[in-house]
Amino acid sequence: GTYRFCCCKKDMCNLNFTEDFPPPSPTTVQPLHSRHLYREEAIVAALATVFMVAVLVILLFFGYRVLRGRGKHSLHTLDIMETALSPPSLDLDNLVLLELIGRGRYGTVYRGSLEDRSLAVKVFVSANRQQFTNERMIYRLLLDHENVARFLESEERVGTEGRTEFLLLLEFYPYGSLCTYLCGRTVDWLSCCRLALSVTRGLAYLHTEIQRGDVYKPAVSHRDLNSRNVLVKTDGSCVISDFGLSMILTGKRPPGHGEEDNSAISEVGTVRYMAPEVLEGAVNLRDCESALKQVDVYALGLLYWETFMRCADLFPGETVPAFQMAFQAEVGNHPTIEDMQALVSREKERPKFPEAWKENS
Repeated sequence: GTYRFCCCKKDMCNLNFTEDFPPPSPTTVQPLHSRHLYREEAIVAALATVFMVAVLVILLFFGYRVLRGRGKHSLHTLDIMETALSPPSLDLDNLVLLELIGRGRYGTVYRGSLEDRSLAVKVFVSANRQQFTNERMIYRLLLDHENVARFLESEERVGTEGRTEFLLLLEFYPYGSLCTYLCGRTVDWLSCCRLALSVTRGLAYLHTEIQRGDVYKPAVSHRDLNSRNVLVKTDGSCVISDFGLSMILTGKRPPGHGEEDNSAISEVGTVRYMAPEVLEGAVNLRDCESALKQVDVYALGLLYWETFMRCADLFPGETVPAFQMAFQAEVGNHPTIEDMQALVSREKERPKFPEAWKENS
């Protein structure tokens, strides 16, 4: 309650008492249009802030692209880059072809000798000049890597029959291809792992975009990975070779194929090792880089199977099966694309694991 004290001494002195409150302070009421103006100013300020942040992000993004692009060489200047990365020139006047060691789709491979040095010489006829040019370009772009075949030199010359030939000179690997190596021997667990790991590292290197100072290596898809295109070094590790069908990857679209039939981009390689999406004509060319890398990885999985099927440690107390290429038991040595479409695409078959693996897993 409210308490009051009387300060007078006469009777009924507070009869006419009235309370006198101080007048309230005037309240300023903000006009309606002022409140609207303040709200609009706040909205404009917020939008301006968002706009400035967006502009800053865009500028940073394009700045990054420009800086990153400086390391990349245009596809139209690859020949300039090839010249810069060419290995030291060798005098090929004394080159001698000693023996035939292999025949491929586009070239014949010989063991050669140059100044008491053994090397591999891949010879292309003039009809396969495009594959020669592409393979030479890829080798020159790949720099040096322990799991990629070492490129030495190239030459155009007139052969013994008066026809133009194109030569690629590579380091000689006496164990030959992975296919030949596994045909002639079984291997233990550690050796299998060394073979598989080195091929994996080589493929990962191909697929990786690398900048080393002023030198740029683009990502590359092999597109024909199989056990004949993998060579075995004397230390039991592998190198990847044969880049006649390889493609430089520059993002979602393939370079230089703006108007080319999509089938020419995806339907390449050895039929036995074609991925299901290639057999079905369903390669995702909207993201060409990822799609072609995945095709290589599928072939890598088949190489794993071929390698570990020759591992003695995985068949304890049993005879190790003879070497077979993937799906050889199902479609033989020379399958057609129709054979592989039926087996891999429609029947969804994959290389089978032997019972010994299931029992010892």
